Amino acid sequence: MVTQSEYWNGKAGKKWASLANNQDTLLGKLGEATMDAAGVSNGQSVLDIGCGSGGSTFEISRRIGSDGTVWGVDISKPMLDIAIARLTSHDIGNVRFSEADVTTFDFTNHSFDIAFSRFGVMFFEDSVAAFRNINKSLLPGSPLSFVCWQSPIQNPWQSLFVQEVKKFIDLPAPPPRSPGPFAFMESNYVNSILENSNFESIEIEGHEAEVNMFSGRSLADSVKDYMAINPVVSEMLKDSSNQVKQEIIKSTMEVFSPYYSDKGLIFPGAAWLVTAKKEANA
Repeated sequence: MVTQSEYWNGKAGKKWASLANNQDTLLGKLGEATMDAAGVSNGQSVLDIGCGSGGSTFEISRRIGSDGTVWGVDISKPMLDIAIARLTSHDIGNVRFSEADVTTFDFTNHSFDIAFSRFGVMFFEDSVAAFRNINKSLLPGSPLSFVCWQSPIQNPWQSLFVQEVKKFIDLPAPPPRSPGPFAFMESNYVNSILENSNFESIEIEGHEAEVNMFSGRSLADSVKDYMAINPVVSEMLKDSSNQVKQEIIKSTMEVFSPYYSDKGLIFPGAAWLVTAKKEANA
């Protein structure tokens, strides 16, 4: 089984990096709603967890101004390379990026007003250990805010795709709650993780929004890209014949076509907006 580090630093991570602008279009509004929930504002210090290619980090940078600081961390070097290239091409003094795993990073000499993540926390191999360490990084009473996906049924871009793939290959369901896009689809499970990680005032609210995937891409290219960045399917298809892959592309194009326009693939989507706080007396 491929580890998270291997996945995000291998071919899939490079593909995700190549689609940085598309990911910002896809996830940007949901990330901004999460920043609003956290109260990201001028002068704060923010930890951006799973920052990827830096889209969320730069939006935080804009909100906190020159008196604030934001530190984007991720385990994917290909995506961080994009983030650093973006930073280098602009004169932005309140941003830094690091290749780091928040599960094990030593935050002893660091403290933040806010810990934030835009779809970057569902991939932890030990969620409680990761969130306990994130808790340590926060100043007493400070908030954690992140967004994660609800179930695949509520996100047809996933459920329809898996439905078509299963027509051609044996696609076993991943172990429940295993690292992946939908690891946190159960709100009660998310709540228990945060309680066990010493957070309080936990709030988990459903948030529905249109999901615009692969803006500017053809339908065929959109399906190919989605196959490449879907962690479960890309792993299962690596040994499949080209003929099988082409049949999956054709079949998926048929079920995706009602959602396709010149603006890209636009699906209904459902996420959880999660907020919590570190104990004020911690």
